[in-house]
Amino acid sequence: MTPLGGVVADRFPKKPIVLMGQYSTLVVIAGTGVLIATDLITIPLLFASTLLSGATFALTGPARQSWVAELVPGRLVPNAVALQQMGINIAQVLGPTLASVAVVAFNVNAGGVYLGISLVFLIVVPLNHLLPRTMPKVVERRSPRRELADGFHYLRRNPRLRILWVFWLVIVICGFAIQTLMPGILDQEFSRSSDEAVLINAIFGISALAINLPLAGLVGGRLAWPLLLGTAILMAVGLWMVAWAPTYGLVLILSAVAGAGRSGVMLVNQAIMMSNTRPEYFGRVMAYVLMAFGLQSITAPAWGIIADIIGGRETLLLVGVIVVGATALMFLGWITTRRLPLEVGTAAATVANASAQPEVETEPRTAPSPAYSPLFAAQVAPIVLMEGQKPRAAIPSGD
Repeated sequence: MTPLGGVVADRFPKKPIVLMGQYSTLVVIAGTGVLIATDLITIPLLFASTLLSGATFALTGPARQSWVAELVPGRLVPNAVALQQMGINIAQVLGPTLASVAVVAFNVNAGGVYLGISLVFLIVVPLNHLLPRTMPKVVERRSPRRELADGFHYLRRNPRLRILWVFWLVIVICGFAIQTLMPGILDQEFSRSSDEAVLINAIFGISALAINLPLAGLVGGRLAWPLLLGTAILMAVGLWMVAWAPTYGLVLILSAVAGAGRSGVMLVNQAIMMSNTRPEYFGRVMAYVLMAFGLQSITAPAWGIIADIIGGRETLLLVGVIVVGATALMFLGWITTRRLPLEVGTAAATVANASAQPEVETEPRTAPSPAYSPLFAAQVAPIVLMEGQKPRAAIPSGD
């Protein structure tokens, strides 16, 4: 359903779609919490709740992810997308961790956790009402089926987006393998409870925050592609180090390396992809990006099967090898596409064109300066601020 959500995001204003999804999720979570608290929950009802949540995410996720690119100037798209991805990276690991801590350490039942999450929604949703309503940049309105196919063709024929998307799929599938494998590794290799994997998730979240904050300010410059490759290698090295770690304490310490690498490469990849996408395709490109998480859930059992055959540590080593191989291919793709012209209408082209324009020098005026006038100072202040916010000489793609 995610590609369909991408079509909807590109055809209609994104703000109502996002709000509808948040209100729907609020109702589902609060309803599930009430059912659990009153002992009325059943497996079919829990399945229906999960199905509704997944469908809502699939239909509204592309709009939510791509809306941020319409809320900021083109030159800030990479940084804005990076900040949004930072929140997602942290939430993916800290969300389940905090829920587990609430249940295990504070004896909060599952119903209380659900109701607590719904209270958070009551704070977040009104804040989104304050954001501006943006209009989709529709070039030509066609049938949903045609637009769906056009979105995939756009992704496939753009060489930069194509290699970034394939690389993204590999990173997501391999990056979350450690969370699939760690409970078994802790149990079989260190005789620790699989519940202690919660600590590793917490470390992942902390390391994600530590690396994502500086990366969010760098993805709009020439270092974007080198950072993409470097964080991917960091992720692979982190996986190998965790697989090698002889003690549980070292596993906890070294998992920060893997977590930082995984979070960093996902953030940079997303930022480069969105900065190289034309606005009329934001929703559909993001839809194909979000499909990776569904694919990861489907392929997760395969890592467990491989671990049963060759061992958990060996499987982590294999995952690291796959990441290194994909990074090598990504490097070759970057070398072959870095000199290609940037697509007109993308944030990458906007930044490149702005940085290429020479500054126009003007002759100093001989007329008396009105600088002492308060009215003149008030009029010139916005201009001074705009001068201070001029685009940096950076190209978030190609180089």
